[in-house]
Amino acid sequence: MKILFTYLKPYKWLVVLTLFLAAINQGFSLMDPIIFGSLVRLSGDYIAHGKEKYPDLWTFLTIDQKPIYGVIWLLIASISVAMVSRIAKNLQDYFLQVIVQKFGAKVFTDGLKHAMKLPYQDFEDQRSGETLSILTKVRTDTERFINSFINVLFGVLIGVLFVMIYASLFIDWRVPVAYLGGIFLLTWITNILSKKIKIIQKKIVTQTTSLSGATTESLRNIELVKSLGLTTQEVERLHKNT
Repeated sequence: MKILFTYLKPYKWLVVLTLFLAAINQGFSLMDPIIFGSLVRLSGDYIAHGKEKYPDLWTFLTIDQKPIYGVIWLLIASISVAMVSRIAKNLQDYFLQVIVQKFGAKVFTDGLKHAMKLPYQDFEDQRSGETLSILTKVRTDTERFINSFINVLFGVLIGVLFVMIYASLFIDWRVPVAYLGGIFLLTWITNILSKKIKIIQKKIVTQTTSLSGATTESLRNIELVKSLGLTTQEVERLHKNT
């Protein structure tokens, strides 16, 4: 993580801006079902007690004793919330891609620079395709991590905080307790499964790297393969590896 923060440091204000936009996006998107719920309850109340509580339709649409609870105001609020959430999401995606591309380019360049400084013996013991595969995977994985952190993990944290505060203030204090209990249970199950997945993932990475090296070497030596008439055999060998 220390290395990750080192690479992100030049773009810290972009990261802060992206996280701020992500918080706005998530917060406003969670407000929409609350507004919709109020609209449904108001409509149900009008169906049940319309003539008794509302002297005319306009009163129901605009006032309902409190201006913010009228149907028209709720619809305007719902549209406004959706617009703010969508605009924040688009800006978030844009600045996130700026960070990811700059970050990925820097990681790849530094990795390539380091590979160039390695002793020649290391390149004799390892195919060039394997080196390229490792560099590409490091860049891809780090970019995916940043995307997942902002789009998934940070959004989940904001959502959990929003639900806990709203439930504590307007529903029942026991709802956040049950919510936290479910989170801890899912975290425990995920932790158990992730240990097994990590072992399998290491094997997949090793085999994928080996396959990239073998494929690169075959393409580099294509003249020799063709001259010896080994095209079919080479394709079959790579197919088995795949």
